[in-house]
Amino acid sequence: MSHASSFTFGAYHVDTLTSTLSFTYTVTLASGKKRTYTDRLFLKNIPPDAWAKVPQEVLESTLQALLIMLGINYWAVYPSRTLHIEGFSLTREQAKFWNTLYLNGMGEYFYHMQMDFRGLIDFPYNDSLQAPLATSFPRPAKALLLHGAGKDSVLSAEMLKASGVPFDFFAFSPSLAHERIAAVVGADTISVTRARDWRLTYPAALHRVSAAYPSVSTFTFVATLLAELLGYDSIVFSNERSADSGNLTFKGLEVNHQWCKSSEAEKLINDYIQKFITPDIKTYSLLRKFSELEIVRQFIQYPQYLTIVTSCNCYFWFSRLEQRFLRTPYWCRECPKCVFLFACFAAFLPKNTVVSMFGADMYAQQKHLPMIKRILGIEGFKPLDCVGEPEEMILAMHYAQQKGEYASEPALRLFEKEFPEDYDFGALEKKVFAVTE
Repeated sequence: MSHASSFTFGAYHVDTLTSTLSFTYTVTLASGKKRTYTDRLFLKNIPPDAWAKVPQEVLESTLQALLIMLGINYWAVYPSRTLHIEGFSLTREQAKFWNTLYLNGMGEYFYHMQMDFRGLIDFPYNDSLQAPLATSFPRPAKALLLHGAGKDSVLSAEMLKASGVPFDFFAFSPSLAHERIAAVVGADTISVTRARDWRLTYPAALHRVSAAYPSVSTFTFVATLLAELLGYDSIVFSNERSADSGNLTFKGLEVNHQWCKSSEAEKLINDYIQKFITPDIKTYSLLRKFSELEIVRQFIQYPQYLTIVTSCNCYFWFSRLEQRFLRTPYWCRECPKCVFLFACFAAFLPKNTVVSMFGADMYAQQKHLPMIKRILGIEGFKPLDCVGEPEEMILAMHYAQQKGEYASEPALRLFEKEFPEDYDFGALEKKVFAVTE
């Protein structure tokens, strides 16, 4: 990581014939040397004439937002307080929005890098600039659903189908798992591929925090562009209630691995789109009112997906060729997310079904005990991964304990020691399965 003397958000360009977008960023180093990088988005199956049908004010505001959003990956390598934006200016309110998104969206990154972020993020603005007004651009009543290839987006798809809402999937670089699931759901997928500049060199320390970026925020702005081009009035996510729960505090900032999936981030970006781009496209999460454990309880009502969902993020690091030779669904059986979701599925499904699904009995493995303690909330802080709140893990393990199938295994012996029979599990049930609005 190199601290640059300045970072510039440069030009953006659209090739309407191929629907290829390019965004440039220039870094000025302390030596005075400049480096320019280009990020590209490749949109699939966009008719060339679709671009001309989007009001210019809507399109420009969207591309400007994408320029700043995609730039977060480059700024992270060259963090600088001196920011420049070529070609347009921000109002004070817009600058405040980007300050908030960069700060909270990069909280985990700052923690991993042990980086003092205080006073670092300061987007420029022009107080004499008249605030841009969102342009009316009515869209058909159709939803664009983010497809993550896991249980959450599958449940959202089934809920949309049941309610009669027409929708298509949207996915970044769809994997084989995305394709298998879409085929069972019976939905089309709008796909986008992103190519970061190959010349951008990530220091070794940055590779371990490659997931510590607000990816869902990026997806939202890309989906907004797709909604404008292809005709959708809503962008739907499958973010659960526990995404609002942080992990730890670092230099006064609450670090939340799932901040970009939180209700705060969702409202922040939805308000920005409706105020500065168009009021005719909205974003929301269909599962916000549910806990993770409740989502699993509802998801298992659709057993046709048990053998094809891939909720372990490690799967997406494999090439398509490698994916063809992986067992489906793929679970690494090492990450916190695998440990937590094994517990959630073990709460409701027979042991042999869960073990077959994951490829191992994770409750029987001693090595997972330290991670289980953290997810239960009895040691350290909640792992920096997509896991639910401690109450959900406690209740999931309680249900597994009641069934007796895992009685002699290390994880359940640990659980019984920490949570005896007189623990008030009933109070937990009311909290975990409460449906919030």
